[in-house]
Amino acid sequence: MARDQAVFAARSRLVDVRRRFLGRDLPPLGTLIVRHQVAVPDGAEWPWALVSSWQHATLLGGRSLNDGAHPSVAHIRMGRPLRIRSADVVDWAIIDARGEIVEGAWTRRLRAPADTTA
Repeated sequence: MARDQAVFAARSRLVDVRRRFLGRDLPPLGTLIVRHQVAVPDGAEWPWALVSSWQHATLLGGRSLNDGAHPSVAHIRMGRPLRIRSADVVDWAIIDARGEIVEGAWTRRLRAPADTTA
């Protein structure tokens, strides 16, 4: 239930955070990151990505902040470019110049769906 609530909170604010990103209405030197769902056999992974573009409402561009753990997503590697469907975004966060989360990140205390360790 907590996972569903966290994803709902993030998705319900996605249009607004996109508007703020495009309008450069983030904190000085701030960045936007998104957590997106990637299907893997028997589940999903939720890697984070640094957003670099979001010109079309349904597709954003960025760079991976994680390596994919499952062999089926071995192509997801830290620093590599990604194209992410907005429908796959499960969370987002605004990071300030100090590297602190200043908004969002509702799922940060939850395990990603494919995690099997505590």
